[in-house]
Amino acid sequence: MDLTLSNAELVRNARALRPLLRANAEESAKNRRLAQESAAAVRSGGFLQGLVPRRCGGHEIDIQTYCEICEELARGDSAAGWLAMVANSSASLMGLMPDKTRDDVFGSDPRAVVIGQWAPTGKATAVEGGWMLTGKWPWASGCFEAQWSFVGSAVLDASGALIDVRLALVPTSELKIEDTWHVAGMAGTGSNTFVGKDIFVPEHRTMLISEMLSGFSRSDHSDEPLYRAPLITALPLGICSAAVGMAEAAFDFTLENLERGKPIVTSLYTDARQSPSYQLNLADARGLIDSARLHTMRAASDIDRSVSDGTSMTDLERARVRLDAAVAQKRVREAVDLLLNIGGASVFMLSNPVQRIWRDMETCTRHAYINGDIGREIYARALLKLDQVSAGF
Repeated sequence: MDLTLSNAELVRNARALRPLLRANAEESAKNRRLAQESAAAVRSGGFLQGLVPRRCGGHEIDIQTYCEICEELARGDSAAGWLAMVANSSASLMGLMPDKTRDDVFGSDPRAVVIGQWAPTGKATAVEGGWMLTGKWPWASGCFEAQWSFVGSAVLDASGALIDVRLALVPTSELKIEDTWHVAGMAGTGSNTFVGKDIFVPEHRTMLISEMLSGFSRSDHSDEPLYRAPLITALPLGICSAAVGMAEAAFDFTLENLERGKPIVTSLYTDARQSPSYQLNLADARGLIDSARLHTMRAASDIDRSVSDGTSMTDLERARVRLDAAVAQKRVREAVDLLLNIGGASVFMLSNPVQRIWRDMETCTRHAYINGDIGREIYARALLKLDQVSAGF
């Protein structure tokens, strides 16, 4: 991993992987995990260490570059873009952790991959020096590639109500993988379930979600402003960018098919390219994908600007990020739907990669962190100065 690479060079390198990732994408989906050749290329390229602090051996890139990398990799294989999103999102939390924790993770392996299952599906019991964990943690995307994982446990009040979530950083060697990932879309992400029993985690490898939302940091490094950004707002943009990459891949395949000059069955068009309706569908799809990218990158730019200026984003600015994500996920779905119209029924043959991308898109864009309806609610409530429906948004 070359730490001298600029952000632009990292993005170009991610783009250069597209042919290899595309060639292996069907293998990823069939085996329900990222193809080994692809996983090795993504890791060796440093794309999973983009948001890792530079002093830990990472690139400490900005949010716009993070989004561009997720898009480029997903344009080759949806699973690769998703892994980059998950690994970078989780690794960014290392920017909030003390040096002792960073050394645990990256001291012997600067390329260590960190993932996370933040839902509070485990139980943490306080013991001397830390916590004892037991539980099952589903949706462990990248479980086969990761060496560490943040897993969530419920923090309850006296009445048993959930008041917080404790994240604990656990070596994946101490967790078992339960084969639960049997899905219609995003199959290649290997998002199985981690299972652990009586795992001791020292206090310095834990944090509360409320601490992350408040901007609290255990790190003493004031020269790392990236990690003072509202991460809960910034990180889901990687999902949007991965979805844009998937839409771009569907557009690539559709354009390649059109360029073969095939006729439209049951019509007078001997070359589908001459059909005004196909032309309009193609142009509209192109515009929708571009719109999704513009909204995503506007949001990323707003966050990067606040980091650069050393200012805190206002509630309205953060709410607009959620709106941008809502618009982006809607636009890419609309774009791929138009591309399906061009491809016709043959698109749904299992030998056609567009149907796989369509299934990935329909799954990816329904992730809770980019819930479009909730995102629009959040923005409207910010405009109206009403209490929010989502903590931290």
